[in-house]
Amino acid sequence: MPNKETHLPTVCRICMIQLMRLTYQKYWWFRLVREPLVWGLYFLALVNRLPIKTYAAANPECRGCLRFIKAELDAKSATFRFLNRFLGPLFNKVRDPRLDPQEVAAAKDLAAERMKSLEPEKPKGQNDDSSRNK
Repeated sequence: MPNKETHLPTVCRICMIQLMRLTYQKYWWFRLVREPLVWGLYFLALVNRLPIKTYAAANPECRGCLRFIKAELDAKSATFRFLNRFLGPLFNKVRDPRLDPQEVAAAKDLAAERMKSLEPEKPKGQNDDSSRNK
């Protein structure tokens, strides 16, 4: 039987898990804003028959990130795209002022580090193409 895990070509530029952890620690009420939206994502995933339990995060630390669900819903659900067009900017207006620029920079660095760790390594002794053209 084939492997049922889904691998989406999702490239992370900022670690949303890290930002949500920080925001939850600083503001107890932020869960009241975010969690209904998360459950709405899960509901839309269920309605659209997305296999959310089988998503395989490329990096183990990324397990549970909503980026995978959002990317697939954006591709498959007109309802999600409609709601996200309005709710996404509102959510960002609530979240963004509560994060320090240093926290955002650290989340960007963390995402870059995690994405870099997924790049295939070149075998030793293999020249890159630029050296051949000289």
